[in-house]
Amino acid sequence: MTAGPDARAIATDAGRTRSLAETAYDAIEQMIISRRLAPGAMVSEGELGAELALGRTPVREALARLKTIGFVEVHPRRGVLVTPVDVIRHLELLEVRRPLDETMARCIIVRASDNDLDALQRHTEGLLVAAGARDREVYFRLKRTLHEAMVGAAYNQTLTSTMGPLHAQSRRFWYSHEPTASFQDCAGIHATIVAGIAARNAERALAGIATLFDLLDQMTRRALDRRPLV
Repeated sequence: MTAGPDARAIATDAGRTRSLAETAYDAIEQMIISRRLAPGAMVSEGELGAELALGRTPVREALARLKTIGFVEVHPRRGVLVTPVDVIRHLELLEVRRPLDETMARCIIVRASDNDLDALQRHTEGLLVAAGARDREVYFRLKRTLHEAMVGAAYNQTLTSTMGPLHAQSRRFWYSHEPTASFQDCAGIHATIVAGIAARNAERALAGIATLFDLLDQMTRRALDRRPLV
C-alpha cells in the first residue's frame, strides 16, 4: 500500500516536529548547563520560544524531557523553574555511573570496529588540547562528543538511553564545579581509558575508569564546601 499525500505530509510534519524538539532540547539544555538560565530562574515557554525562534510545541516537548532528568520543574500558570544543582545527588549519580561506564567499556571492546576506536582516539586528542588551553566551553563540548561516541561504539540501545540523561546531569554539575586546573588530569585519565579500550584490554580500561571515578568522587565532595565556579 502506498501512502497518500495526506499521510506523507503528516509523516513529514511529525519528523520536522521531532527535529525541532531536538533542537530546542539541545539549546535549552546548554543554556541551563552554562548557567545562562541560572538555578532559580523562572521562564515561560513563550520566552524560550522567542529566544530560540521556535514554536511552543517543540519547546514544550523539550521541557518535558528536561523535567524527567531534573533540570526544570514545570508549574502551570507560573512558568518553568530551573532547579538547583544538588551535590549529594551527584554523589549518588556517580555510584550509578561507575558500573555503567565499566559495562560500556566492555561492550566497546567486544563490539566496536577499528574505525570506531580510531574515532575515540581522535576525540581524546582534541580533549587533551582543549584541557591544556583551559577553555571551558570547548573542553566540555569535546568531552560531550567523546562520551557520546563511546556510548555509540558500545552498540547497546539500553545503555544509550540510560547514559544520555546521566551524562547530561554530569555535564551540568561539572560545568559549574570542575576547576580548569583539573582539566588536564581528567582528560589524561580519559585518554588512558580510551587507550585501554583501543587495545581491547579490559583490565587496563577498567583500571582507568576506577581512577577516574575516585577522582570525580573526591572533586564532588570538595564541592560541598565551595560555591559554583561559574
